[in-house]
Amino acid sequence: MGMTPRHMLFPTLVVAALPLLAACGSEGRAAATWNGTMDTLASGQIVVHNTEQPMWPARSEWRAEEDLRIGTMEGNGPDLLGEVRWLEIDPAGRIWVLEGQAQEIRIFGPDGRYVKTVGREGGGPGEFAGALHIQLGPDGNMWVVDPQNNRISLFDTSGTFVEAKHIPGGFTIIPWPGGFDAAGYQYGPIPLPGESMFTLGLVRYDSTFTPLDTIRAPEDPIERERFELKRGKDMYWITSIPYTGGFESHLSRAGTIWGMVKDDYRLFELSRNGDTLRTITRDFTPLPVTEADMEAAHERLADFIRNGGKVDWSKIPDTKPATEDFFLDDEGNIWVEPVTVQAEQGMVFDVFDPEGRFLGTVQLPFPLRMSPPPTVRGSVLYGITEDELEVPYVVRARIVKP
Repeated sequence: MGMTPRHMLFPTLVVAALPLLAACGSEGRAAATWNGTMDTLASGQIVVHNTEQPMWPARSEWRAEEDLRIGTMEGNGPDLLGEVRWLEIDPAGRIWVLEGQAQEIRIFGPDGRYVKTVGREGGGPGEFAGALHIQLGPDGNMWVVDPQNNRISLFDTSGTFVEAKHIPGGFTIIPWPGGFDAAGYQYGPIPLPGESMFTLGLVRYDSTFTPLDTIRAPEDPIERERFELKRGKDMYWITSIPYTGGFESHLSRAGTIWGMVKDDYRLFELSRNGDTLRTITRDFTPLPVTEADMEAAHERLADFIRNGGKVDWSKIPDTKPATEDFFLDDEGNIWVEPVTVQAEQGMVFDVFDPEGRFLGTVQLPFPLRMSPPPTVRGSVLYGITEDELEVPYVVRARIVKP
């Protein structure tokens, strides 16, 4: 699949109390002032509300400067990428690229030069059938999740196969919702019984890979209408109504789960037992659904209509949701992709600090895919971009923080 254009994304507030001011500046630089509010409820939940005014002073915003791009649209070498399922960075700064089509891992040095290939398609030790995720574990090994082989394969950072660990398999979730937290616990998804067709749970494993407990992943708190097509026993087609918002959730390095309601710019953090720890909201000005957007909606629903699906165009709202997706960096900052006017190039993120205060907007000089999610290590961002022909590239950028 190609990258979704900015205009093509389809799928109860608590009023806080006292405004807080945060000054963080040095001599010769304007102090940062936060105009939002933060309150702690009797339950212990922290409620943060942000205005549209960022905390960063003018000319103090973070900016991204691309310094490496790996990929090509010609030839058949290791830098010809087809479907990048995940990226990971080892302690030496080498980039491990999990190539989904070839079912292998290609390692590139910090300078972008090809180093070696690890694994291949198959069912033997160190081979992959449907690898989806790769992450550096607390033991110093790379953990490669392969649910089609019902296992996680471990490799040392030289690329040598170490061992395999059994996991429940047979299903594919992209992007993979599990991984390690900062305490070294590993999380892996399993289906849970529920009212919906598929309810996701996350099993938490200790350092010996013994399951400890199961966390029910959050679901969309809004019951949404969808267009449905039923034809006998052979066809059941459900499609979301364009521009009606949706829901995203991601595991954090703290072992909590963050959810985001796209409609009204609302994020919340859940503990392992499902308690709400923090809610973050931000004022926003909704963008109208334009004639070009409606043309895009017609194009997206064309196959559904050709197969007999009925579309009530009056159900498409007049305005777009606030956000599209988000990810968390290694310092706990939250990078939210807002719905923006279609741009020729680049991409913007609203950045919130770990407390939930809106810092400001980071402009990237390139678009990024959100699956796999971008990775930020310190002041370095890694992700997947595509050119106009939808050829994928690994991209690295330095985040300059004045």
